[in-house]
Amino acid sequence: MSLSLIAEPDYYLFCEERLGNPYPLFDRLRAEEPVHWCEPMKLWLVTGYDDCFAGLKDERFSSDRTDMYVQALPEEMRIRVQPLLDHVSKWIQLTDEPDHTRLRKLVNLAFTPRMIQQLKPRIEVLVDALLDDVSVDEPTDLIAKFCGPLPATVICEMLGIPVAERDAFRLMTERVMHFSTAGGPRLKNHAEDAAEALKGLIDMFERLIAERRTTAKDDLLSALVRAETDGERLSNEELYAMCVFVFLAGHETTTNGIASGVLALLQHPDQFAALKGDVDGLMRGTVEEALRYESPVTRAVRKAREDFDFGGKTIKAGQLVVFLLGAANRDPKQFPEPAKFDIRREIKRHLAFGFGAHFCLGAVLARMEMEIAFRAFVRRQPNVKLATEALAWKPTMGIRALVKLPVSVS
Repeated sequence: MSLSLIAEPDYYLFCEERLGNPYPLFDRLRAEEPVHWCEPMKLWLVTGYDDCFAGLKDERFSSDRTDMYVQALPEEMRIRVQPLLDHVSKWIQLTDEPDHTRLRKLVNLAFTPRMIQQLKPRIEVLVDALLDDVSVDEPTDLIAKFCGPLPATVICEMLGIPVAERDAFRLMTERVMHFSTAGGPRLKNHAEDAAEALKGLIDMFERLIAERRTTAKDDLLSALVRAETDGERLSNEELYAMCVFVFLAGHETTTNGIASGVLALLQHPDQFAALKGDVDGLMRGTVEEALRYESPVTRAVRKAREDFDFGGKTIKAGQLVVFLLGAANRDPKQFPEPAKFDIRREIKRHLAFGFGAHFCLGAVLARMEMEIAFRAFVRRQPNVKLATEALAWKPTMGIRALVKLPVSVS
């Protein structure tokens, strides 16, 4: 490997969670060393599509990667935030067989295609109401006004979070998210705040779950409480973990998918014009290309169960491997001209929602929300423009998220 890659400032920017445009670095890693040992973070980075695709279904990797958080924390801090680490370890995406299959079966009993499809009319109403509030007189931050509130409201209504508690719930889960999507030496900056926020969430869910056990409602929380298969139910700790994870996954993925998709359309007027001319014919392609072009979830982390060769390197048992989904979705071997945003592109299985047993639980809902949002946006705001080219991305490794999306509407 070229020593210049290690010395590049961009490499350290990535490790320090500040890389606003990671794609040139990803391209270099993929070309020079597609399975690369990242010394500052003590883990492997994988950038090629074929390697990521193979790794996500390779049973020699475990999904239990709480070590990623543990190894980044000083020992005394680990003790203080142990309840947070225990909680995160119960998230369905961090579990292996047989727990993963058991949890997936239970949540599938509650999170059904029928339940998701029934949400469509309500999502359409929410979208129109939010767009009614988009100012036409001055620049508006679409993330604050539209992209963020939509999935947050949908998930809160699905779960059955009382309206009066939704803002507090959202803020607490976002504090947990700042920890869960971080990485490297700066992860410790978020751990204690996330642990404190988790206490508030657990207090909320203890009360709500107790209420549902007495009086069930037509919501996901009640369905999760009722769910039973092979004589097993979710424990209280698993219920808390499932609810927090469902909100984080459903909120962040969809918020950033909508925001990045709108940004891509505004930065590519020819594609925006094409979509306006054939909304029905090009909508599905727009959603899939938006997910590929700026993958909202940027990584899938696994831990090696044993020593083995992978991608030309020897992975040692216990080592962490980060499959960079955003890099895989820009691999020219899989997607010709990957840096080109093309809503007519024939998508060959992008990895924005992962792959294999841990394929994103909320993929159907996210796609539906993105389609409804894009369709209404094209209809309601056909003349929208970016209000600035100076856009900032959040300094996090786990998600690809704009800080703001300022637009002007004429």
